[in-house]
Amino acid sequence: MNKKLLAILLNLVLLLPSVASAACPSGSGSICLNLSYPKFGTFDLNDNQDLNEVIAWFYYFIVAVSGFAAFVMLVIGGFKWLSSSGNPSTIGDAKDQIQKALLGLLLILVSWLVLQVINPDLIILRPVEIQ
Repeated sequence: MNKKLLAILLNLVLLLPSVASAACPSGSGSICLNLSYPKFGTFDLNDNQDLNEVIAWFYYFIVAVSGFAAFVMLVIGGFKWLSSSGNPSTIGDAKDQIQKALLGLLLILVSWLVLQVINPDLIILRPVEIQ
């Protein structure tokens, strides 16, 4: 029991992000983190670190990582198929992997498309003002 508790606590300490506080320019009124984030198109989290910007950046990050993972799975499935040497079980596994990767890409596209069709403002978060 103690080993499980120690493993859980160690994972929590190592895997949960710690909150980093840094001094913001005077008058900014927000908490600035001293981190460097990648840019997604014109979306730059390094310039503005409000909560709504962090959530929007996280959304774009998850979509990008999911798309990249699906692409990698497509490539791996194609490589498996090409290197199967006519083995029916390996070809079946490769086809299944390719189908699942395409389904994942379709799911990503449909989720983005639904948000755009219903209301494009759903993914545009407004600043939250705390009184």
